[in-house]
Amino acid sequence: MNHTPQIKKAIQFAARKHHGQMRAEIEPLPYITHLFSVALLAAEDGADDNVVTASLLHDTLEDTDTTREELVSAFNERVAEFVEAVSEIKEKDGEKIHWKERKTAYLANLETAPDEAVLIAIADKVDNVESMLEAFEKEGPSFLIRLNHSDTNNDQIWFHGEALRIAQTRLPEHRLTKRYAEVYARECAMLSEL
Repeated sequence: MNHTPQIKKAIQFAARKHHGQMRAEIEPLPYITHLFSVALLAAEDGADDNVVTASLLHDTLEDTDTTREELVSAFNERVAEFVEAVSEIKEKDGEKIHWKERKTAYLANLETAPDEAVLIAIADKVDNVESMLEAFEKEGPSFLIRLNHSDTNNDQIWFHGEALRIAQTRLPEHRLTKRYAEVYARECAMLSEL
């Protein structure tokens, strides 16, 4: 990953915005570790500065008080477009949106998002699923209690399967799509054991 002024600014921005947030691990880690992982996955194949920047910022709209306008002002329209494309809307009219409805809307948005945003989404899913697999290896089924995701394991398999379908349709030859297919198969096998 290149250390350009824009990427350095994104690292600092993400660190401030996600300050105090922790990753749901057996030994909690600062949330920014996930953002670095996603950015590194995207950068491994030479993604440009806007894609790497958006990878570092991909959860700011979803999990912090950051606005789209703030991203445009601090970075540029392209970065804001990519981040928005991979962000879930968690509330509507002050009401929390149910998990399945959020995920369905996310997937529908991803279908028409720019390829760069699809790449960020794939990197995000690869890191999330690999983290789940590592947790399962360390903790066994008890790790699911810590996670705050779907109502059932079938929902998780459905969501990741649909994201993989989109990745295979949009970026079928990309290395990360192939890696995602591999970790998804391992996730299905793991969850079927429970």
